[in-house]
Amino acid sequence: MRRGVSSARLMGDHLMSRLLCLNGKNLSSHKDNDELEALGKKVKAAQDAHSPEIDEDASGWALGIRYASDFSAAVIAGALVGLGFDKLVHTMPWGMLVGITLGFTAGVRNIIRTAKELSVDVDES
Repeated sequence: MRRGVSSARLMGDHLMSRLLCLNGKNLSSHKDNDELEALGKKVKAAQDAHSPEIDEDASGWALGIRYASDFSAAVIAGALVGLGFDKLVHTMPWGMLVGITLGFTAGVRNIIRTAKELSVDVDES
């Protein structure tokens, strides 16, 4: 591998050279360039369809509310599941403590996942 060049870049260059020499034919004609541009547009549309939609005008306040609601919903759900388990099995504090702990863990995981999704979108733009 060449120094300072990523393998993804080399693969992209290789694929582009394969496209340009497809079946020994040079794609420099106008018709073939249109086909290549159409293929590029299809690829871009597919990438856009699979990317999460994030509001770029979201303020820090809105982001904080999203994090807080994700976290608190997970903790409350865990506590309710633990309380239900306690009522069912009669192990009063332990089920709720385990449920709150699992809810806390799920809430932190949700926050990390959301932050990663938002940071990927910021890095791409």
